[in-house]
Amino acid sequence: METGLLRRLPDRTFDPVSINTAQADLELFRRLLAAERRCNTSEAAARLGVSTDAFKRIAAVVGLAPVVTEEIRKYGRILTVAYYRTADVDALADHARADTELRAVARAVSRSEAAKKAARTRKLNLARATAARAEIGVIKPAPDADPVQVLLWAAALMAAGGVWPGPLQPLRRMSDRRVDPLIATLREARLPRAELEGMLAELVERSTELIGLLVPPEVAERELGVPVPMLPADLPRFGDHLLAPVVHEVVSSPPSWLLRARADRELDLAADAEASRAAEEVSRRRRAEQAAVDDAVRVVSRLSDESVAEIFGLSVEVIRLLRPNSGHWSAEFVAGLSRRTPPWLQGEAAARREADRRRRATANRARRRIARRLSWRRHWAEAFGVPLEYVPEAIGRPTPKAIEAARRDPPHWTRGPAPG
Repeated sequence: METGLLRRLPDRTFDPVSINTAQADLELFRRLLAAERRCNTSEAAARLGVSTDAFKRIAAVVGLAPVVTEEIRKYGRILTVAYYRTADVDALADHARADTELRAVARAVSRSEAAKKAARTRKLNLARATAARAEIGVIKPAPDADPVQVLLWAAALMAAGGVWPGPLQPLRRMSDRRVDPLIATLREARLPRAELEGMLAELVERSTELIGLLVPPEVAERELGVPVPMLPADLPRFGDHLLAPVVHEVVSSPPSWLLRARADRELDLAADAEASRAAEEVSRRRRAEQAAVDDAVRVVSRLSDESVAEIFGLSVEVIRLLRPNSGHWSAEFVAGLSRRTPPWLQGEAAARREADRRRRATANRARRRIARRLSWRRHWAEAFGVPLEYVPEAIGRPTPKAIEAARRDPPHWTRGPAPG
């Protein structure tokens, strides 16, 4: 590290005068040399007694620039390291102390404000809890109160207290939008769990009886003749479950609204049935039209033997023998033959030779198939030691897996001739 404390001559040697001056007062020279020492960010922060982030913040505020920066490879990355003069770092001591004191004051003020805010929050929560408890005292139903209110409060108390007694478990599988506001009120009241359990215990017996009176929506719809959503909103219910006494009363003496709802339901069903019938009729008509179009396309796309014979100038008898495997002449296939006529369609004699070749090929295929089947039967007969005539004509290929499977479960022909 070059500090410039000793002057150099043009030949890069030190000036004797500078050396003599330094030797004359070595203590001063050591202090000056120490002031020129370079330290990185971590060392500078430790020198000032602050964190690395605090040093970077102070350096940015006062505009302290590093003396030199260099890049080093460490931890598999390229890091940029900045070096500062020790004297410049020491000059920031007052700034570091001021920054530390200001931040301590800011933390104290913040804690004070947080404490005031917490006190206000506690006071507000206490006021809300007091109001909620007063509201609960007014609206909490007695065990012999309205059945729906008893069920709603039982469900809310179970959810707020986290207690689900066995007899009231069915309520856990039902839902009613009026339960959530009650749960919010109970939680805002900040009641102890023991008090919630006590309130619930007062309603358990009555709630158990009422649960037995709840009618599922599908049963109610079957008895009333209309879906539950079509019933009046003021009809007593818990979620989509009705009370059996209410259902029996309405069924025994149907009010006007039920008769209107049934009529509307019948009209809706009739309209749905008519719409379904109309849609099915449209679909059937479209299918019939498409089938007719497909038949017409097939008829148009097929050519008779006479038409094909006329196109290629051959006899109908030969053309009939030259039909493709599909058994008919498609317009597309004939068009392809016309564009690139094969040699066997370029004359009557060539066509007859092709017909003879195909006939012989068909006969040869049949003979090879018969020979192959006979070979298979012989293989099976040898494998099981039975006469050839015992092996069925339609038996499959005698692969090793097939023979092994037959040995595990022998077919009937391996035991001798079939009876009769």
